[in-house]
Amino acid sequence: MKHIGIIAEYNPFHNGHQYQLQKAKELFPDKKIIVIMSGDFVQRGEPAIFNKYLRTKCALSSGADIILELPPLFSTASAEHFASSAILALAATGVVDTLCFGAEYDDMDIFLKIADFLVTEPEDYRILLKQHLKSGLSFPKARSLALCTCLQDDFCETILKQPNNILGIEYLKAILKYRLPITPCIIKRQGSGYHDLSLENSLCSASSLRNKIKQYRNSAPFTAKGTTCQISLLSQIDNYIPAPAGLALTSSEYAKPLFLSDFYPFLQYALWQNKSHLDSYFEMPKELARQLSSCLQYPCDIEVLLNRLSCKNYTTSRIKRALLNILLNQKNSDIQKAKQENYITYLRLLGFTASSSPVLKEMKSTCTIPVINKVTDSKKILSEDASTRFEKDIHISTLYKQAFFNKYGIETPSEYEQSVIIKDL
Repeated sequence: MKHIGIIAEYNPFHNGHQYQLQKAKELFPDKKIIVIMSGDFVQRGEPAIFNKYLRTKCALSSGADIILELPPLFSTASAEHFASSAILALAATGVVDTLCFGAEYDDMDIFLKIADFLVTEPEDYRILLKQHLKSGLSFPKARSLALCTCLQDDFCETILKQPNNILGIEYLKAILKYRLPITPCIIKRQGSGYHDLSLENSLCSASSLRNKIKQYRNSAPFTAKGTTCQISLLSQIDNYIPAPAGLALTSSEYAKPLFLSDFYPFLQYALWQNKSHLDSYFEMPKELARQLSSCLQYPCDIEVLLNRLSCKNYTTSRIKRALLNILLNQKNSDIQKAKQENYITYLRLLGFTASSSPVLKEMKSTCTIPVINKVTDSKKILSEDASTRFEKDIHISTLYKQAFFNKYGIETPSEYEQSVIIKDL
């Protein structure tokens, strides 16, 4: 029997995520849920608010069965690369035949219509898209207008305004493009909208939780090794996260948040080190590279820098992803090479439930790429190129740990010391 795949960040894990897992179990009660989860850095161009092992524990305690890591080169990429790599990772397991994803609309027909159109990209669409981009529109806006015109359907614009819908369409594009034997299933999003920062609904957005946590950290004396402030922080959000996930957070001394500002000194150094070739980095437009290269000194605050770089051509998320790629040393050549190799050349196991052990055993014979259980075994099972890429993943996770230590004075286990998370029955 094959199983369900879900692509997620769980940043942080909240009631809406638990709803999606429960709904998937209701729809497919005999299947296990395999999650491809972003590691320590996410698609918004930011660090994950909690480390990947904490988020793995939260997900396993709340309905997920197996958690695999999406490498940072893809977890921090634009929607197309993020979706393609994650879908191909699920397909590589050999045990997934169903994709469940959340979206604001659950009309699969229109999602497939848009996805199929974008896979084929007719000439009239490409011409219109180029015209809109030359006029100074951002890519999302230009694409939306071109699609509405070509499909003669203004509802496309409504669909493409929501990030979850956009990702859903990218998932379908990948399934169609690579002709994968995976059946998609939409689980309609409940509660607050993606960008809604209010906390009036127990099914609130991840954005609202991050905003709340950031406000609390900025206003409270968040002590390094003490737990009082940590528990107080989690009490601020316990109505919005499942009880098992809350327990996983309150029981860990590592449940303290990180934000992009905590990495800014590292970013300033990276910008200076690479000032002459910033446009070689992934998703770094030449216009932004010129702006950054012309700086005599970089502002002392990340928000000031982002405001200076803001322009109508690029979304804030796009700008942050470009900056993050400089920080993480991820270049255009890296993503081009990965794309030529169908993105995914290994899978990293982060955690699983005891009851899903048979699925992992089955994966040993069905998976088309190596699965890394122990970091120390990686060189034995990976090709030279894949091993080099994986070592870079380790360095990126180490950067996250260094920033955490700088902020809170707490050492976290190295990637070589960290064991796979196993949730008992």
